[in-house]
Amino acid sequence: MNSGLELIGCSVGYTEPLLQAELTVPHGQIVAILGPSGCGKSTLLASILGTVPVLAGKVVVGGIDVTSLPIHQRRVGMVFQDPLLFTHLTVAHNVMYGLRRSGMSKPQAAARASELLAWVDLQGYENRSPLELSGGQAQRVALVRALAPKPAILLLDEPYSALDADLRSRLAAEVSALLREEGVTAIHVTHDELEAGSITDTVVRISENRLIS
Repeated sequence: MNSGLELIGCSVGYTEPLLQAELTVPHGQIVAILGPSGCGKSTLLASILGTVPVLAGKVVVGGIDVTSLPIHQRRVGMVFQDPLLFTHLTVAHNVMYGLRRSGMSKPQAAARASELLAWVDLQGYENRSPLELSGGQAQRVALVRALAPKPAILLLDEPYSALDADLRSRLAAEVSALLREEGVTAIHVTHDELEAGSITDTVVRISENRLIS
């Protein structure tokens, strides 16, 4: 099986183990991790991203052990609860940011940004400031900024929690479709069971400090 992500005997936490994780996510699949606040969901994502080292075990992305690799070498993108856009940059330059840092030419990066912005119905917004966007629009920009470099894994940390129910449902469906279009393996963390079941392939629960698939 071509595994997009494998967590092998992982123990995650800051100084003491918070969560034990054993998980395989096939390439191109979207998996929801469901659990209450404080159970270690965000810490698990941080360990996959590389901002919090695992206490034990291995993180394998696309068949490569990335456990000891720095963040920029892991090919892992992340979308947070807040969009965290660069307010001094235009919408297009937010999306282009990671592409330009990786060495892509400005015309290529601009074309990729325009393509993704059109996909999420934000064509014509390229030269706007993030401060001019609604909450839903800003979160769309954050999503395509994370997708622009074509990460092997995309982590979604309750990215719709600040939105109203109708917008949250609509945006979740749009994101799911975009991830499938791009063929991106994704981990979607949420405490909303309906949201988890409606847009993902598999739901994995956290119970007694363990992932239960």
